Amino acid sequence: MIADNISQGASARALRLFEENVTFLFHITDGCNLECKHCFIDASHSPVHEFALDEISVILADMRKLKASHVAFSGGEPTMRTDLVHILEKAQKEGFTPDFVTNGTLITDELAESIQGLVQCVLISIDGPEEYHDAFRGKKGTFKKAMKGIHVLKDCDIPFALQFTVTKESYPYVEWVAQTAFELGAESLKLEPLFAGGRAQEIASLCLNGKEINQLAELTTHLYGKYLAGTGVYMGIHSKKVLTEHPCNAYACFGDTCHRHAKNDPREVIILPDGGVAPVDTCLHPQYYIGNVKEKSLFEVIQNYFGSPQQQKFLELCRRVFREKIIPYPYEAIPWSQILVEESWKGGMK
Repeated sequence: MIADNISQGASARALRLFEENVTFLFHITDGCNLECKHCFIDASHSPVHEFALDEISVILADMRKLKASHVAFSGGEPTMRTDLVHILEKAQKEGFTPDFVTNGTLITDELAESIQGLVQCVLISIDGPEEYHDAFRGKKGTFKKAMKGIHVLKDCDIPFALQFTVTKESYPYVEWVAQTAFELGAESLKLEPLFAGGRAQEIASLCLNGKEINQLAELTTHLYGKYLAGTGVYMGIHSKKVLTEHPCNAYACFGDTCHRHAKNDPREVIILPDGGVAPVDTCLHPQYYIGNVKEKSLFEVIQNYFGSPQQQKFLELCRRVFREKIIPYPYEAIPWSQILVEESWKGGMK
């Protein structure tokens, strides 16, 4: 009877598909042409880990089987790949209109023409005015090349958005980048407070503190209203009100304990260049990974995760962080995923 119950449980998990909207961030390479100070992948000029086109094709097919809602490609620098257009075509074949994240320096007229109709949006990183941007990205001339790439996309009517890493040094440029995004015609601007993961551990002193993140959130609200007619300005930050009223957004309640009966699907899943599959954030400690697509198919990795001790370990981490860090947090704007990552590296569950 016990064996039958275990078998039935495994069968139930095998039939489980995503019931929430789940986005995949797919780091297809750790190769990059720049040397950015804040790179959480710690990318290098010659890739150490990279997915072959056939591997990507199989993974995309599994995403479709799992009923994933969206996929975005990143790196490293995805435009270093000569087969990027084929990757986007594979995604379209599986029913996705993907985004991809780039530093913008390698976008040519030929590439832009080739990706027309294949992407929903191209997300380009701009970190401040020219001198600051070039220093932060580790290579002179990077700003001019990124701006050229943006204008190439505009000429081909390809939607683009900007991303801006906010540090103690770049904070004074926030209003500048919002106006620049608006003038360029960017669909949106995402303000991302620097997190000390990967290579950014070397510049951890530049990370904003809780009070500064709260101030940035207030400034973001102002800029959102100011540029709403052309460019949406937002932060990847939760509000304390939303998290405490809806703990399911912090994976702290589910099913019968959740007023909206949310499922415990990891609503953002990251596939790292070495095959690791992480819930929520790229920098999460590997002990909380969902699995590895170099060892099993993505479909198997996800199916084995539902209801597993590994998933429960992650959920208990989330509930502990919610109880010990979120409820007493002194500010309204909460960098929840950053706090979760930091706690994941402190020994896990208590």
